[in-house]
Amino acid sequence: MTTMTTTPYNFDYYIPLTDRELSQRKLEDYAEFSKVVQWGRKNPSRFAEHMFGTQLMDFQRWIIDSTWGTLRSLWLCCRGASKTTMAAIYYMTLLMLIPGYHVYVSTLSAAQSAEVFKKLEDIALRRDSHFRSLTDIFSYELERDSALDTGFTHNLGTGYHFRLFNNSEYRTLSSNINTLRGKRGAVFFDETAWQTADQFAVVENLINVDSSFGTSTKQFELHPPINMPLQILFASSAGDVDFPFYDKYKEYSKKMLAGNKDYFVCDLDANAIMYHSTINGQPIKSHLTKEVIEQAVKEDPERARRELYNKFGKGGGEDAVLCMDTVIKNGTTRPPLLYNDTGKKKFIFCYDPARAYDNSILSIFQLIKDKDVGYKLRLENVVSMVDIESDKKTPLPMPKQLEIIKDLMIRYNGEQAAEWENIEFYIDAGSGGGGVSAVADNLMSDWTDDKGKKHRGIIDPEHKQYETSRAHYKQAVPIVHLVEPRTHKVHMFDALEKMTKFGLVDFPTPLYDGKEYILIPHPKNEDELIEYSLSWQERLALTQCKLMVNETLYVVRSKSANGIVSYDLTKEKRGRMHDDRAYTLAMACFALSNLRRESIVNAPKKHVDVGKVIKFPIRVPKIRA
Repeated sequence: MTTMTTTPYNFDYYIPLTDRELSQRKLEDYAEFSKVVQWGRKNPSRFAEHMFGTQLMDFQRWIIDSTWGTLRSLWLCCRGASKTTMAAIYYMTLLMLIPGYHVYVSTLSAAQSAEVFKKLEDIALRRDSHFRSLTDIFSYELERDSALDTGFTHNLGTGYHFRLFNNSEYRTLSSNINTLRGKRGAVFFDETAWQTADQFAVVENLINVDSSFGTSTKQFELHPPINMPLQILFASSAGDVDFPFYDKYKEYSKKMLAGNKDYFVCDLDANAIMYHSTINGQPIKSHLTKEVIEQAVKEDPERARRELYNKFGKGGGEDAVLCMDTVIKNGTTRPPLLYNDTGKKKFIFCYDPARAYDNSILSIFQLIKDKDVGYKLRLENVVSMVDIESDKKTPLPMPKQLEIIKDLMIRYNGEQAAEWENIEFYIDAGSGGGGVSAVADNLMSDWTDDKGKKHRGIIDPEHKQYETSRAHYKQAVPIVHLVEPRTHKVHMFDALEKMTKFGLVDFPTPLYDGKEYILIPHPKNEDELIEYSLSWQERLALTQCKLMVNETLYVVRSKSANGIVSYDLTKEKRGRMHDDRAYTLAMACFALSNLRRESIVNAPKKHVDVGKVIKFPIRVPKIRA
């Protein structure tokens, strides 16, 4: 741009503007732009609606506006409250209106962080079907490497990332806390309920810097503008009182109620959403229905109490045989294995039969021989043999249960494998469930499947009741292990406590939330995640595995005055919660501990060459008189 100047000699000449000077048109454009930005900073939720086309409900507007400018915020919201969506819209607004602002996303796993990132990406690229009037304004503010680049970078090693033209950026953090030290920026904790104190201690320090601090060799005539301080936001449904999220909830709530404007807490449960969802003051149909909530309460009352009504659980306390922290550390985001995909994998079946009162549960574990730690287990499937047509959801008739067991044996043994060479079968031999009379007795005979193929029966070769039966059922494969609960229960749960603490039991997708997909590493590129669509059988298996974990969390160890150790559910859960899934987990850990013991005892002895250890002849030092 140039300016025109008239001289005393009546001719014009142009003087180019310097880099610091602006034309009148540019000044007017910047003035209008500044008005929009300043209006957006005063009305963040309205700015998001107008710019991004995201129609917000009134409670979402209140949460976003209350969080805006608050140093420390906490969202305790039930499942279905759109926490991740609200956070995506909030940070899109924040990054667009505040230049040079850096936000880090912290979750329990890389897959969860990628899912949080994906929600913001879907809104920016107009791929979220819940918003029908989305714009692409935000996507045009992203830095791109090429015309085909969207501006969103997907790399697990360095974190999912994008940067705006105003130098603001958004990045996911690794779940390895040792790599997080030294970073500085605002932090968004998502699914915070199960994050550990160690993770909190490291990531919270990312905001411990004054964002307005800076030095310069030049003298400023005016004070530089004050930057927006670095915020920290915790968002999650309720978890356990033993985790630090509960302490943050108490601390922040007290400070907010005391009038401290640096703190904001919202507590939004399912009833608030179901009965009080409005837009511009007008009631709307809630996306949470009474039928869905009632079904969730029937399926898992404890989980519904936490995740729908924001009631923190107590777990088993210090005497619990399993804590959620152990499950998360030993868990991997993966689909369950519903059959023997290679025909060479080994499996352990653990069956706690029932017919009238308790649950009848068959749990399936893959046995793995690890070169570093030896034998270990991977939980693959949990099958609840419940009669869904009965009023009280009692177990299926025993013949139907046996049909299911035989079908699972065929699937997990593998069609090309020898008869039952890939399976070991553990059965609870308690009289109440009919483990001997109703199950083991009926599995000894040969049988024919639906395809007309004949299969050999199975038998326990060591149980005292089958001393004579072994002569009559010579074709039965000896893979059954009948476990007496009276004599083995303490040993089983003791093994459960030790095997899980040693990290020898792997749990599938420990925080599965019922979605139809999970994010898993790309088979050809581990730094990239892909969306794996779950079948209804896989979703059912993951739900049952999570129910197993929930039951086991409430099993505690107690010691009587005589020093006798026993295991049972906590007092408040006895009579209200079943422990059959936890019992099968204990049975599997008992089997694992026996296998590990046998592998150590039967390991080949290494010959030690004494000549290499002790050099001959041995020189004896002389002793002076």
